[in-house]
Amino acid sequence: MKRVLICLISILGILMLAGCAKKEIFITTDDITSDTILVKRDGSLFVAIVEEFDKSYYNLEELNEFVSKEVNEYNNKVGSQEVTIEELGLKNGKAVMILEYTKIAHYSAFNNVPAAYFSADTENVALELPSQYVDTRKNSVVDKNTAMKNNKNQVLVLYEPYEIIVEGDIRFYSDNATFLEESKVKSNSEDMTVVIYKP
Repeated sequence: MKRVLICLISILGILMLAGCAKKEIFITTDDITSDTILVKRDGSLFVAIVEEFDKSYYNLEELNEFVSKEVNEYNNKVGSQEVTIEELGLKNGKAVMILEYTKIAHYSAFNNVPAAYFSADTENVALELPSQYVDTRKNSVVDKNTAMKNNKNQVLVLYEPYEIIVEGDIRFYSDNATFLEESKVKSNSEDMTVVIYKP
């Protein structure tokens, strides 16, 4: 009886640990319908770009060669493998390309666009962040201090219309975005979009 009880406790412990495991998210060209950015827990990013590709003279191989050249030039310039082409495919007359970036600084530099990713407790952030945010749990508006209060949260700042997916739970977001689900929002413009989430 004692041995059975120990086995049951062990199984329960394993199940509890499995239940606590944080969900890992992946994207493929099959999943993508619009420009999408996925932020992984380690700060790396997968960015999917969707472009019309419905002319007879468009060539997927030429597109791949062109982007590969840009990626190789960038990696050679920085001296390490920071950007990679993950996937390229055709879907409903559109080309879908997914690039991986080791961190947001390389995404910003490679695409020549502003972007930021930092912990909520980071001091002296060189950005003028919005003063108000939507609280996803209470569906109410809070001030910046309230939104940034939990120093375990991460902050993502983008300036492009993306479907934004994070590995974690979104707690607050700037009011120019649309909340889709616990780990996903849609930014609606090229204005600053801020997402604050718990990894």
